[in-house]
Amino acid sequence: MERILQRWQQQIEAAHANQEPLRIRGAGTKDFFGHLEGELLETTDLKGIIDYEPTELVVTVRAGTPWSDLEQALKEKNQYLPFEPPFVSKGATVGGVINAGWAGAARLYVGGIWDYVLGAQLFNFKGDLLTFGGNVMKNVAGYDVSRLLVGSMGGLGVMTQVSLKVLPQPVMSCTVQLNCDFSTAQQLCRQFLVKPIVVVGTAWFDGVLTVRLAGVKPAIAAGLRMLDEWAKTLTSEPWCELEDELAFWTDLNEQTHPYFSQPPSDKHALWRAVLPTAVNGLDVHADAGLGMWGGALRWLWALPEENLISRFQVAGGHAIIYRRALNMQDDVMVHTDVEPNLRALQLAVKSQFDPQHIFNRHRLGLGEAKHVS
Repeated sequence: MERILQRWQQQIEAAHANQEPLRIRGAGTKDFFGHLEGELLETTDLKGIIDYEPTELVVTVRAGTPWSDLEQALKEKNQYLPFEPPFVSKGATVGGVINAGWAGAARLYVGGIWDYVLGAQLFNFKGDLLTFGGNVMKNVAGYDVSRLLVGSMGGLGVMTQVSLKVLPQPVMSCTVQLNCDFSTAQQLCRQFLVKPIVVVGTAWFDGVLTVRLAGVKPAIAAGLRMLDEWAKTLTSEPWCELEDELAFWTDLNEQTHPYFSQPPSDKHALWRAVLPTAVNGLDVHADAGLGMWGGALRWLWALPEENLISRFQVAGGHAIIYRRALNMQDDVMVHTDVEPNLRALQLAVKSQFDPQHIFNRHRLGLGEAKHVS
């Protein structure tokens, strides 16, 4: 492992001396997103779990480790990381998951990826190996810099390892479906945020709301009763249990659901748009698309010129072009225009870690602003 770190360090030092960009890459599962530029620095050689103590609910793992390997190790101890990142089946690495910051259907109910990051180690633009945070849950030393890596798309440095908080696996789960329109689904899902119900995932597509509950059997039974009561105030349709729930949620979280690969035309881009849960989504954009997080996250096929960025930003949310249309250039802006004070703060952080913009230069399109997950 030391030889791998030395090789990375030498590559970073050379890039710094020549002021040339480096393209940090794990398994390449997110190569479709943003602008790619620079000499390749691949991280997949640096793999393996460094330390895992199930009784402490903490694992420290190298950045090039396949996420599936980490999941399997945790599963053997009846533990897991609940935020369900995409592209695990395609080989997504730990570093790629953390730096992208993308979470699946459970994110609204279990927290984002940054909620589970305890510490990290990375190379800065000069090749210095820096350590932030720690590997215990009650670490309060210094600024919480390690969580800044979540969503940075590799723009702050080359991560070598990360420590994560893990959770016990739920005893059981149950998934039910209800025929309803998108607005009704949003109304119903808002209840999940204010009432004691063990919901850990929601999705809406093509007139069907899908809800997953997880926990102990009595809690799930109580949750199903609450769902029945709330649904009766909005619709006469009954809830139906989904038999193959694992396949459903895997397709959704891995983005192998048909919606992700069926654009209306070659001119349509796939947008990832997020709104506050209190906002009625159809008031902002009439196409419901595929909804997650109680309708707060929507996947939408739309033309780039429809300018969803400003539309969602005015409503208190944000939108990014997630997958470009086939005829789009890779320098098209992919992220929401960031509020000036926030952008100044982001650039100040960037200037401390990578003032020469060596790492994943322009990955997010115009400028180096971090996207919001």
